[in-house]
Amino acid sequence: MESVTILRHPLVDEQLQLIRNKESDIVTFRAAMTRLGHLLAVETLKDAPTGTGKVTTPLNVEVEVSVLKDDKILLVPILRAGLGLVDSFLNFLPKARVAHIGMSRDHETLEAKLYVNSLPKNMSDFEQVIVLDPMLATGNSCVKALEVLTEAGVDAGRLKVVCAFAVKEGINQINSKFPEVKLVTATVDPVLNNIGYISPGCGDAGDRLYLL
Repeated sequence: MESVTILRHPLVDEQLQLIRNKESDIVTFRAAMTRLGHLLAVETLKDAPTGTGKVTTPLNVEVEVSVLKDDKILLVPILRAGLGLVDSFLNFLPKARVAHIGMSRDHETLEAKLYVNSLPKNMSDFEQVIVLDPMLATGNSCVKALEVLTEAGVDAGRLKVVCAFAVKEGINQINSKFPEVKLVTATVDPVLNNIGYISPGCGDAGDRLYLL
């Protein structure tokens, strides 16, 4: 899994245990997902687009500095659960744009159906496009989103997928169809259950963020 980065850090583990715990209420769950999102953002943005500039320090010394080109980054949360990671990334990327892709899942076939696409027309303006999808299970929704993005003209080498939980089935599907796409995840869980949920996972992340 050369294209996959798995976070290894005690701070990540602490947030994951809160997110997994069925006793965590909505406040605890949201806060833990936000903190985990910050840690995922730090790793994901290691190769973020940058330019150079100059500043003058309090000692009246002018120095050359690196300047983040966050206006060249597009965040694409997959609705609903992807919204849970947006603010974490925007804390570091205040000028980044956000476009939404909405997917509904057929619970019989587990196929993903597109119902929202708010991608801008000027996709060539963005040097990096980051798909936010906390739960990479079957991979059907994420692959559909990647298809929408590449059909809109985004080169796969400019795409990254960020998730909190993943399983091999989802990872393998992305790797087989979009081998150039990089994936960053907090953990890889053992299996999918018989209804397509990550196990042990954290249940339905969208419900726990917004409904329960």
